[in-house]
Amino acid sequence: MSQRVYRIIVNPASGRGAGARAKSIIERVLGKAGVAYELTQTSGPGEARQLAHEAMLRGYEVIVAVGGDGTAHEIVNGMVQAAQLRGQWASGEPIGTLGIVPLGTGNDYAWRLGLPEHNPELACHTLLADQRRIVDLGQVVDEEGRVEIFNNHLGGAFEGATNIESRKIQRLHGLLLYLVAVLRVIPRYTKAPLITVRYNNGEQTRPLLLASVANGGRSGGGFKMSPGALLDDGQLDLVLADSPHPLVTLYLLPHFLAGTHLSQKRFVSLDRTSHVVIEAAAGIPIHLDGESFRADARRLDIAVLPKRLTVIAGSAR
Repeated sequence: MSQRVYRIIVNPASGRGAGARAKSIIERVLGKAGVAYELTQTSGPGEARQLAHEAMLRGYEVIVAVGGDGTAHEIVNGMVQAAQLRGQWASGEPIGTLGIVPLGTGNDYAWRLGLPEHNPELACHTLLADQRRIVDLGQVVDEEGRVEIFNNHLGGAFEGATNIESRKIQRLHGLLLYLVAVLRVIPRYTKAPLITVRYNNGEQTRPLLLASVANGGRSGGGFKMSPGALLDDGQLDLVLADSPHPLVTLYLLPHFLAGTHLSQKRFVSLDRTSHVVIEAAAGIPIHLDGESFRADARRLDIAVLPKRLTVIAGSAR
């Protein structure tokens, strides 16, 4: 395409309907700016991935996710699949440009990119300002060979269980939704699963409350799981936490919110790595960017993919 045309993919269900309500605002701002765009609303899970895949094959340079972390997750995976089909993926170069109008439940990836949350008009102006960054992606391969990309965060064990629980809660959104889910899961999560973690030429096997791999610094709408994580450093942050009792988990909760949990060295550790393997014979639940990936993953091979995506960002965080 000789003229830049924004391909806008709206998840109308995001943010309890915020995506649908934002459509007219987006059309007004972009129309007033005189830019060309094509806008489609999704009708169900998985459609954003397919629309992004088609948009890449049709030559759109900028694909815009209107929604939350899950919408951006789907779109990036669609972009990657199209890049693979076109033979572009093997080059190691950035695959395309992602814009985000963050209107979802968590918006953790958008937060790390410095984008305005739940303000579609301001987010559109940020989009038009076209301040670009090249960032890393994460890749996970499970024991069945299924490959998935994540933009921001992989959460395992307790985090995965909390993500599943959050899907059952109606009417709440944002950090409050995840807090309620956490408080529901804590009393049931009395025995930490035995997990083996291999990274940086070392190995450890022990009961773990959670095993998280972060590209960005925040998850769950406000939990600062890895406050020092950078999206473009060629590294993933591995956070491991142990809890011998639900009361300890409850004690750690405000620390995870504030990002001070790394001071609790008896229970929490952080390391940086470009590659990690996580194994759990009993299977653990896993989420990627807030989207359920596996309810019973037994082996995950996780790697950073440096400098593979261009994003339109806001003020640096």
